[in-house]
Amino acid sequence: MRASIHLVTWKSLLALVVALLVGVTGCGSAPPGTEGAGPGAEIDDGDESDEDEEALRRRKSSFLSADWPYYERRFAGEEEEEEEEEEEEERELEEGDIYRVLGDGFLLNLNTYRGLQVIDLHDLSKPTLAGRFPVAGEPVEMYVLGSRALVLLNDWFDYSARPGEVNVQERRGATVMLIDVSTRSAPRLIAQQHVKGFIRTSRVARGGGGESLYVASTHSELVRNSAGRLEWRPETLVTSFDVASGSLAQRSRLSLGGDVTAIHGESNTLLVARDRRASRDSDVSLIDISSPDGTMVLNDTVGVRGHVLSQFHMDLHEQMLRVFSGPRFNDGSASYLQTFDAANPNAIVPIDREAFGARQSIFGAVFLPDRAFAVTYLRTDPFHAFSISPQGKIVEESEFVVSGWNDFFRPVLSGTRLIGIGVDDAGGARRLAVSLYDITDLKNPSPLVTREVVSGTEDGWSWSEASWDHRAFAVLDDAVSVKGPGGAVERGLVLLPFNSSRFDGRRSVFTSAVQIFTYSSGTLTRRGVMDHGSPVRRTFRLGGPGGNNGANISDTSLSIFDQSDLDAPVERGRLELAPDYVGIFAFGDYRVRIKNPERYWEDFENPDLTAEAEVIPAKAVVDTAAPVARFQVPIFGRYFKVGDQLVTVTNRIERWPTIITTIHAVDLSDPKAPRAGRPLVSAQLPSMHGTWFDDRYLSTVLATPSALAFVRSTERTGETSKLRDCYQYPSSYPSCRFEEDREGCTYWAGTRRCRSIDGRPQFCDGGFARCTEHENAATTCTPAEETGLTPPTRRSCQSWEGERTWLQLELRVVDLSAPAAPVMGPAVPLPADEHGVSALATGHDVFVTVKQPADVPDDPRPYARYYLRRVGLQDPTKPEVGARINVPGEAIDVQGKTLFSRDRVWGRQYIETAVARSTLSGAVAWLRNLMLFPDRPVEGVTVDEHRA
Repeated sequence: MRASIHLVTWKSLLALVVALLVGVTGCGSAPPGTEGAGPGAEIDDGDESDEDEEALRRRKSSFLSADWPYYERRFAGEEEEEEEEEEEEERELEEGDIYRVLGDGFLLNLNTYRGLQVIDLHDLSKPTLAGRFPVAGEPVEMYVLGSRALVLLNDWFDYSARPGEVNVQERRGATVMLIDVSTRSAPRLIAQQHVKGFIRTSRVARGGGGESLYVASTHSELVRNSAGRLEWRPETLVTSFDVASGSLAQRSRLSLGGDVTAIHGESNTLLVARDRRASRDSDVSLIDISSPDGTMVLNDTVGVRGHVLSQFHMDLHEQMLRVFSGPRFNDGSASYLQTFDAANPNAIVPIDREAFGARQSIFGAVFLPDRAFAVTYLRTDPFHAFSISPQGKIVEESEFVVSGWNDFFRPVLSGTRLIGIGVDDAGGARRLAVSLYDITDLKNPSPLVTREVVSGTEDGWSWSEASWDHRAFAVLDDAVSVKGPGGAVERGLVLLPFNSSRFDGRRSVFTSAVQIFTYSSGTLTRRGVMDHGSPVRRTFRLGGPGGNNGANISDTSLSIFDQSDLDAPVERGRLELAPDYVGIFAFGDYRVRIKNPERYWEDFENPDLTAEAEVIPAKAVVDTAAPVARFQVPIFGRYFKVGDQLVTVTNRIERWPTIITTIHAVDLSDPKAPRAGRPLVSAQLPSMHGTWFDDRYLSTVLATPSALAFVRSTERTGETSKLRDCYQYPSSYPSCRFEEDREGCTYWAGTRRCRSIDGRPQFCDGGFARCTEHENAATTCTPAEETGLTPPTRRSCQSWEGERTWLQLELRVVDLSAPAAPVMGPAVPLPADEHGVSALATGHDVFVTVKQPADVPDDPRPYARYYLRRVGLQDPTKPEVGARINVPGEAIDVQGKTLFSRDRVWGRQYIETAVARSTLSGAVAWLRNLMLFPDRPVEGVTVDEHRA
């Protein structure tokens, strides 16, 4: 067996693989108490099995660690102190989405929890996951370019190795990935580019012999304005990439200022709208994207009154720019329709402007060749109809008032009708609705033909992603043929996802589904519902036998329905896309995965709600394997493997602070035939959730092969002390830190904290460094003592009283040696003067780390001695408590006689981390290796076991 140690540091991971079994050379200076075996000393690491007791005794066995005592503040008052061209071929523009249907029976899905998924749809009754490219990040959208998928993500993160270093580099932010999906079962990364800022939206352009990607992002920086004050300044960036022939090469980037709200493409032109900083108005820029390799040219920019809400609120038609805008917030101002002559894209000229909808917010809008429509809303929903002449003159022809509003419009039936997707708020409700408008006569005082709301919401509320994302719903002409009211043949189809809630007299009942509507020129009919079970993000039609199949995608599942009977669609198939697995446990040749039901948080009041445990073969893919056995387990619990048993621990509060703990055990000695036993219910056990104390987490429940050990912690207090804390920090920061060009900007960084206890000499940690910014390299810093300079600082001090506080630990044992029959065992108290630190279980033993304060002569810094206690649970009814052993720091793993521990060591500036390996022999720990990590705050240390 070989052990590796992995450490997590602030702002980076120390991906340290330390072969402590073959020897380590430390570095740094030796702290008090570790002379001869500390950092800087090379420690022999012979085979410990060959060493006799005499050889062990020559090793270090007395240990002293850095400490920072924890004091609970007593609020008895405090003191504070302060001190000083040629015509180009028009290009086809495409908008991305989170899914794409491939032509060979596969579907690509960009999933929030699992990354890029390849789904096999050859058998619609049994869709399967064919392949996956796992990636962490928030999906924005994707495209398919032949056998490649172009994936855009925000909040992406990754770690990469640095040659010759134990540090790894952390990278995060927005990114674009080009992924080869030609082998459906094994997608692979071809190329990746990072994008500055937060991606808002994108477009892909094809034609002219090239393929290009255009990404609009927003980036904010803290800058100093002309008045010398700091402010966040947003910046709109448009970045282009050449994506032809498997490449992903950045071509150009434009900085436009402001905060992007929408982009819209028309042939060789990209329209980019953004809010002005500190203004109610917006700017719209025209960008020439005719170059096949993606190179962009910025044309003119025009100002418009108000806020441009979406891509549907601007349009470029026959060299005329047309823009709807309105108040960003309902501030009493009007909305506007504006036209501009863009025949010369570098000198755009205003033509006309029409104000409408005063004291209302603008919602849905749509442009047709010679007309435009918009909806404003406050308490009523005026539907505004405008004519636009070939010269750009605007006339508002009519205004029709109806309840609610429309978020989006779709022209249908050859532009003679509009389908509106929005909300009907009549009677104080909020119900998703579809509206049908006749737009053949712009002067028609009543253009609304009819409106229908989604099912089951007559007395409740409903909501949907379709309210803010036009890709969430589907409107299709000539998709069906079904009779409507009065015998009219309805050929149009609307698929509208919705979520609703209602109260059934006992609890809230939630529904997530897709409502089907059909329409003709004079009718709109609500049809059946496709019940999905979780919020649907996309709904669309599929081919297949009969050609009447529909698919619905949420973050967690795919459902496929036969829509042959539009009034009663029938589910054909379903696939879980991201099951909520909360635990996986190994039982011989099998694994048990525990899965929460979909949207369980909405049904937490249901006393019958359970999780499901599924038994799968050990060699199968965990995410997709078919179970060989299933059984129900309590939800909202913690799960443990105890020998051949799966044990669930749950808590409920009966009357604070009384906690009732229930322990369920399932015997899996035959994993294909699980056997549940009778639960144990007790009020004598602590909470299962663990304890945070002094920036440490103390696990409450530990599992051994035949028992559970519950760790109860009781807060104890000792003497009251007078403390004085002082913080020192740089007194000023140069303005160059907030400028766009920071190359060579130099400043002081750091803090220093000093404390004295009961008037004794103070001790400090922290320090200062002189740092210099670089444009294309990491910031460099030199410690102040190496510069010979004294940084200008300010100092702030507090005086207060505090009680030294610690935790006393006690173990409560639950005997599980009999299959599926838990029994309460004895309590194991630990001495009250031992300060509890942590506990871990290895084999049949529980190892408890405690500490006690210690002093070092002529050194005001606080220290502590750490001790390890073994509690043997081979027989859970008779715990064996061993003698305490002085060890170098907190135990993180015990393997036989080998102890791995994390120590705290006073360093040059801070309390630093050291990792130690010791041999346990009787009541003594003999140090074998110690490695210090200077000037790096280590946040976590784990030991990873693997076979050589």
